[in-house]
Amino acid sequence: MGEVLGLVGGVGSGKSSVAGLLRARGLLVLDADAEARAVVELPEVCRALAVRFGADVLDARGQLDRGRLAQRAFADPAATADLNALVHPRVRERLLAALEAAGDRPVVLDVPLLLESPLAARVTRWVFVEAPEAAREARVSGRGWPAGERARREGLQADLARKRARAAHVLENDGSLEHLEDQVAALLRQIGLAT
Repeated sequence: MGEVLGLVGGVGSGKSSVAGLLRARGLLVLDADAEARAVVELPEVCRALAVRFGADVLDARGQLDRGRLAQRAFADPAATADLNALVHPRVRERLLAALEAAGDRPVVLDVPLLLESPLAARVTRWVFVEAPEAAREARVSGRGWPAGERARREGLQADLARKRARAAHVLENDGSLEHLEDQVAALLRQIGLAT
């Protein structure tokens, strides 16, 4: 297996931006959110979600109403745990299969809750994406999240100090995209993956 970079940071810190920059430089990015979007489209998962969260989480064509599902699934810890139990094992299987298929190719894991996941054992190098709290809040409010949602979701994850302490590399996402690109390039040179 090749180098596996694990991206960690606060909610809205720019991990996906860093993943995109790494992808542009030829690294294989495994995106758990993209895999989760694919998993919840599987007919058997849609049926299970409708049973647990109500038939109206599916529209008239049987397509998932993601907003309605999110409202119900994130309403309380038990509902969130049920959603995770339906989705996470399938996402993990897909990510593990992709890791195996990658062979010696460098891989980036863009996975929420990566530190808490069994996938953490596959990470060879941790990268923390740092961003000021105000910038993180602005990014998630741009996604339409209500005030306090970022803090609530972040509270369900390993704390930022633990994530930062785990990382051998810190990227400061507090400026322009060009500044972030320069840091990504320097990181790849430092670890011998420059293209």
